[in-house]
Amino acid sequence: MKQTPQKRFEVLLGPHFDALYAAARRMTLSTVEAEDLVQEVALKAFERLDELERIEYPKAWLLKVMYHQFVDNKRSATRSPVDQAGTGADSVEPDEHSRSDWLPDEMLDREIRITRILMAMRRLDDESAALVALRDIEGLSIAELENLTGSPAGTIKAKLHRTRARLGRMLASDPALTPELKAVGSSDAA
Repeated sequence: MKQTPQKRFEVLLGPHFDALYAAARRMTLSTVEAEDLVQEVALKAFERLDELERIEYPKAWLLKVMYHQFVDNKRSATRSPVDQAGTGADSVEPDEHSRSDWLPDEMLDREIRITRILMAMRRLDDESAALVALRDIEGLSIAELENLTGSPAGTIKAKLHRTRARLGRMLASDPALTPELKAVGSSDAA
């Protein structure tokens, strides 16, 4: 008995969905935009289901499609005469990680560091932020990024170096990238 296209699609995409969503969140820095991006990639995958079934590494193919869709979306948004209203992106909170072994001070320090990095990444151009997110957060290799972006390894390494250096300078010099902390239950009226 032959499976329905929907079942075939679920079998192919299911194991990669969490990784796609995590990568989309890191690229877009927005929950809403990440959901839209994953939906666009899923639609493209469904439309090319027969091709996807023959691909040896479907996750790499899906990430490549997602990266190109992300770049296309950002380029068309910058060319659009329509002013893009803020979406109230709530993705500055990093993904939850197992924290059972962490002390409260360690958890707070980690959250502050992550928040500062994400705030700085919002100031980068979209392609640079996506490249750093895919390499440093998602852990893709240079070869995978080369395949994903179509750029040579040397170009990717140079872009990563420049972007990391810029992030470092931003984090070191800009007080606006320091999150505002409020003491709960404090008598200070700051």
